[in-house]
Amino acid sequence: DLDNNGAQEIFLITGVEPRRTASIYTYDGAKGTLTLMSESPLSSSAKIIEQANSGYIEDQMPAVFVEETVESGNGQQTDLFVYQPEEGLRNLALNTESGTGRGTYRYAVVDSVAASVLDYDMCSGDGDLRAMLTYPSEAPTTLDRIYDGEGMLVQVHFYVEYQPEYNYLGPQYGDGACYVYIFVPVDAARPCETVSGWYSAQLGDLMLRPGQTTTAEGLTVPQSRMLLHQCRALAAAGLREFSSPEDWSEEQTYRYLYHRGQDYGYGEEEWQQKDRAANCANRLLTIDFTTGDDWYSNQRFFGGDWPGFDEQQRQTWQAGMDSGAVPGYRGLHTAWQFGWDGDTLVAKMQSENGAALQEYRFLVYDGFAGWDGRTYCIGGRSLA
Repeated sequence: DLDNNGAQEIFLITGVEPRRTASIYTYDGAKGTLTLMSESPLSSSAKIIEQANSGYIEDQMPAVFVEETVESGNGQQTDLFVYQPEEGLRNLALNTESGTGRGTYRYAVVDSVAASVLDYDMCSGDGDLRAMLTYPSEAPTTLDRIYDGEGMLVQVHFYVEYQPEYNYLGPQYGDGACYVYIFVPVDAARPCETVSGWYSAQLGDLMLRPGQTTTAEGLTVPQSRMLLHQCRALAAAGLREFSSPEDWSEEQTYRYLYHRGQDYGYGEEEWQQKDRAANCANRLLTIDFTTGDDWYSNQRFFGGDWPGFDEQQRQTWQAGMDSGAVPGYRGLHTAWQFGWDGDTLVAKMQSENGAALQEYRFLVYDGFAGWDGRTYCIGGRSLA
């Protein structure tokens, strides 16, 4: 019931990527007819629709949350749809209604979720909890509502691992074992309320989830993930013979930034804004092709006055995006073989029958901290 009129609507997603559309319809049961109310685009980076769920956002506004795998296959995002009579159906994850914005990306793998209920005596008897539940002091406070039986305080425990790219964006919260407090109303029709931010429950060193493997001996799990993301972006961009990004054409540069940028949540707007294009491009290329620790701000590949890519060029390059990958690249279904040649890590892209098609070579940078250790590419070579 997106318009809060007491009757449910039908929410429908149609089309094929990268141009999918969400629509809402009213249904007349007596006549058996559907009437279109409004429609809005999904994010253009949505590759696979995983699921759609109804819920609420701030101020009890009904919403539909559409979870998707992004185009590069390296992460997930959420498109968030709301309806207002004066504006129609809107995707809050888009900066424009053109469908070229990006969704709300998720950079974390959350696992082992568990919850425990804290009763009123526990809430009022713990000084830190009491302070949290009585701020702000206007009555009724959250503690008052717990005492009155309106709801309960729940401590939700979870384990989180960040994707390696997210560490370069300055995460607000730590990873590992964490917990958060939420207020859960007794009335199941009402949404839960967030009471706190994340708290760390991590004791000692971070232990990665069991069952994870590395792509090559000597690499950590985060380095292995970064390496695979780099290889996928290089192949999707169609990059074959090169020793550095200086060897690429402007179109090839755009293609790589487009695909690799999705791992960082960068969308089309980043490559069209003068105040962001240079910073974002220099950051990605510095991380993936150098040992530089000045990835946050430098002018190594683009000057600070670089305006980004021309809109007409970008549209032309977009039209050939699907056909421009390295021949034989099949996205997430592509097989890769990793091995060492001395200190050089060699990644070979394989065909469906196991033949080597493309080679990318990397060195390993230990970094100034554990999270900054990464592979960086020193060249590519066609094998077929």
